[in-house]
Amino acid sequence: MRVRTVAAVDLEASLDLFEAVCAEGRWLATEAPIDRAEVRRSWEALLAGGDGTLLLAEEAPGAPPAGLVALVGRARPELGMLVAAGARRRGVGEALLLGALDWARAAGAAEVVLHVFPHNTAALALYRKHGFEDRGLVRRAYPRRSGERWDAHRMVKRLAPAAPR
Repeated sequence: MRVRTVAAVDLEASLDLFEAVCAEGRWLATEAPIDRAEVRRSWEALLAGGDGTLLLAEEAPGAPPAGLVALVGRARPELGMLVAAGARRRGVGEALLLGALDWARAAGAAEVVLHVFPHNTAALALYRKHGFEDRGLVRRAYPRRSGERWDAHRMVKRLAPAAPR
């Protein structure tokens, strides 16, 4: 499993993956349908501006992305992650999380923050395994197209400064 920064040539395949996971309606704050042009613009701005990054996991060079992680911000980046349905429970999320933490340390971040839905037990276990602490339940924070409002755990991982290279 290789984790690397998303390049311009990866954007369409990355959007395909994002759209597919959004369509599942269970794991992400964003639900289908998505505005691909708007998402593309925001991702391009994130990559060009340097105030965060997008990383992808690929099982082989040129293969479709198995997962994506976005980090928005530098001092306390907000992490959002997704894994393709067919690639779950195979270490993709862990590889992405480790890559994200490496990026955050190199960027000088003090901590990484995220929100995760309570029903996403696999993600909760992964984040806890890697030192994220639960900082409380944000109640009814995520409106859904169904009219429901979902809770989310707010989790934080404090980071030690990156070791000199």
